[in-house]
Amino acid sequence: MNYAEKKFNLPSLEGISDESVKQHLALYAGYVKNFNAMSAQINELAGIDHEKYAIALGELARRRAFEFDGMRLHEHYFAQLEGGTKEISKGGVLTQMLDKEYRGADNLVSMMKLVASVRGPGWAILYWDREAGQPLSGFVGEQHQGHFVTLPILLALDVWEHAYILDYGASGRGTYIDAFFKNLNWGVVESRFAKLSAPER
Repeated sequence: MNYAEKKFNLPSLEGISDESVKQHLALYAGYVKNFNAMSAQINELAGIDHEKYAIALGELARRRAFEFDGMRLHEHYFAQLEGGTKEISKGGVLTQMLDKEYRGADNLVSMMKLVASVRGPGWAILYWDREAGQPLSGFVGEQHQGHFVTLPILLALDVWEHAYILDYGASGRGTYIDAFFKNLNWGVVESRFAKLSAPER
């Protein structure tokens, strides 16, 4: 099965240039293309002689996981910017959870900014642990090291240099992070949380 590149209806963003978004979307498209190409190679080599090509197959499997994570994380990222900026709903289920766990959305944002400021390329991610009934925040090195396994994502913030270097230079991560939260559509995050926190049937 080939994965299709998703299209996002993104408005012009405050503090993140159209050109930066264009290049970022092209990078995302590359992850989709590479994942599909590696999947085809794996199928081809395994069908010929999986023992003969064991080393190549192992390396392709490792690299394919990196491409998959890049593809999926960027889909989470861009979806959060569709529809324009939207503030979090007062009294909504997400707000209630954040009031309980972080003493409010503003405190969560402050904490996520700190997580996103960790040195090195990666992602600041807010997950939801349905089993424990609590959120977990973490920094994912590159895009595959440090995930909370099995936990779905509520919010994903890309802090690789490619996300901000065009607009702010190599040292402009903090300014970019501020811009991201200015443009965040909290409605997308709320929708994710509503689905994940609903009683299981």
